[in-house]
Order: sequence, then C-alpha cells, then structure tokens
Amino acid sequence: MIESIRLKRQTTNPLSVGEVIDYRGATFVITHILGIEVVGKHLPNPTVVYYCLGQQFGTPDLSSEYLPTLTELSFKSDQFDNLPEVGEIFFDNALGIWVNIDEITNVRFEDTEMFITFKFSPVPEWSKEQLTQAMNKHRLNRMKLVRKDTNQAHNF
Repeated sequence: MIESIRLKRQTTNPLSVGEVIDYRGATFVITHILGIEVVGKHLPNPTVVYYCLGQQFGTPDLSSEYLPTLTELSFKSDQFDNLPEVGEIFFDNALGIWVNIDEITNVRFEDTEMFITFKFSPVPEWSKEQLTQAMNKHRLNRMKLVRKDTNQAHNF
C-alpha cells in the first residue's frame, strides 16, 4: 500500500528514496519524492518540506491488479490553466491506488470544453526484496557495536 507522506526536516537531515521512516504508527519506505519546498530560506537552518510517496512495509501490492489504461477526461475553460501533465502522479479515489500519467494521446474541443485522452498506469510498488533491502540497510545504519578494549562504537 502506497501513501502520500509530507515530511519536515532540517537541511542537515535530507531525505532519500529508499529511506525507512515511522509514520502514523507504521513502517514506510520512501519510494518517490514528488516535490520539495524550502521554508525559511533566510534562516540559518531552513526547514525542508518533502512531499513523498511511501510504501508501507508488509502490505499487499494493490497496483499489481491494474493495467495501463486510456481515459478521456473533460475540462471546462476555467480549468485550462491547471491541466494535468505527463509525469504527474496522483491518487485515483475510485481505484484506491496511485497512478502516473504516461502520455496524452488525444485532445479535442466541444464548445468551451476540452477533452483529453490520457494513458494512465499504476505506480508500481516495490517488490518484497526491495523493501527488505531498504529495511536491512536501515537496521545496519542504526546498529553499533562497542569493542571491549576501546569502548568505541563501530557502525556496520
């Protein structure tokens, strides 16, 4: 299951795809960073807001049940300044999955309405192996051993 996640971090703690986070009491792996906003640019340590998709560890792959499809959507003239574009990712409420706009295959007009045919495909979820790799990397980054003779911590 993929979920939209908004994270705030300091510039000293950037976010990467594959990072494991705790979010709303569950473990997620960041699979996509969709946008970045820097807040307080004039401050010594500004805050960075990350708009991401995260896949919850151990949940079923809902996207695997769907194939790419063509869909025609209509837009009124007051919507012409805010049309979806190729590469955009959004949540399809009817299907309950995240989809990507792969291409625009047709555009037509009727009176003041525009009709656009989009090719959509489900945003693929990471495989169990990819998620496990991310979890193992996360665990190794947190584990430390202390040598008896030096009392110094060593990362794996």
